[in-house]
Amino acid sequence: MESTNPSASLPPPLRGMDSGAFTRRTITTRWPRIAGRVIAENDFPDAINARIQALRDDLPDGSIRPLRDDEAPDAALWAEYTAPHLGKTWLEVPWFFGETYFYRRLLEATGFFRAGAGRQSDPFTNQKEQGLTHTEDRIEALAQRRSRARDEEEETRSVLTRLLRSSLWGNQADLSMWTAEEEGPDHKNSGQAEEHLLVDDTPEALAQLKRCDRPARIDILADNAGFELVSDLALIDGLLAAEAVGQVTVHLKGHPTFVSDATVDDVHDTLATLANADEASVRALVGRLHTALATGRLRLRDGWIWTSPLRARELPAHTRAEIARADLLISKGDANYRRLLGDRQWDVTTPFAEAIAPLPVSVLALRTHKSEVAAGLPSARIDRISDKDPDWAVNGEWAVIQFAPADPSPEARRPSLTI
Repeated sequence: MESTNPSASLPPPLRGMDSGAFTRRTITTRWPRIAGRVIAENDFPDAINARIQALRDDLPDGSIRPLRDDEAPDAALWAEYTAPHLGKTWLEVPWFFGETYFYRRLLEATGFFRAGAGRQSDPFTNQKEQGLTHTEDRIEALAQRRSRARDEEEETRSVLTRLLRSSLWGNQADLSMWTAEEEGPDHKNSGQAEEHLLVDDTPEALAQLKRCDRPARIDILADNAGFELVSDLALIDGLLAAEAVGQVTVHLKGHPTFVSDATVDDVHDTLATLANADEASVRALVGRLHTALATGRLRLRDGWIWTSPLRARELPAHTRAEIARADLLISKGDANYRRLLGDRQWDVTTPFAEAIAPLPVSVLALRTHKSEVAAGLPSARIDRISDKDPDWAVNGEWAVIQFAPADPSPEARRPSLTI
């Protein structure tokens, strides 16, 4: 809980015990189901499966306890993160803490950081691989569109606008919400997708790049592996083809989490898989990305911060200094959006730039709505949508492209004090 004066006026964080039905259902139903799939889809020894089952049985009324894999490189960090919540139930703690803690407890149970059968074994590999395999046709179509745009030398603004939308709607593919075999949210055509775009600040983001007096650096907070990652890679390819962009840095998760969240290994594995595709345009896309990696125009970074329960107002100084080097930060997906807004119960009409944590970089959030956290939405339209689609905030059908300029104040460059 922040102790600075501005924090006193912030709305409370979401919790399973006092917020919407979706938050509670995540804790009581979705997390146990995810733990069950980890048991079913891996050939772990009985001792590991027993630990996973114990975690599953602990939900939702068990108590938060310290992690027990003291040899893990993030053990000291998690000792600090859990300290304020020890003894509370899963429903009592802030939802964002609970969710990141749940996935970290899964890795404790599988022995991800210990010597043994589960060491460095991604418990979500099966789902990630299926997520890529089941979207081969969409991947080919995306690569073919990139190839045509390059051959026909399409105008950069229109290319980036289209790629931002592809990257946005790629976020509908989320294996923590829908398994690879399930039919998740989708739109029949581009017109229907446009109707479901609640806010579109694409022009503001492109104008930000145009204002740079040198080739821009763009940072991306990545979200899911599978088709979403491929759509992000296509966006990166388009950005690097633009004269206004000099470098793209992608921030990925330091360990498997949220089922399908992408790690550095997932990027390399995805590129290796697509390099063997039958479609020439897919192989060409991979070739350009490999060249960008080799020349340093594309950089992959990971860090414990992106698997931590820290919300954006609490980002440490070194993380703020790193993202401050970028001219634009593109935030992908629901969990990153929740981090930016502190996973708090904002009135959805609160201006996005007001709700987002003060940051020393301009932010463009690409997010499909899969949780009850939102800001910057048009009041009249939300009223109409709520009447015809009561689950609009969580069903992945609706989306935003929201921009907030860099905060120039000194506070944007240092974290809020915590207690």
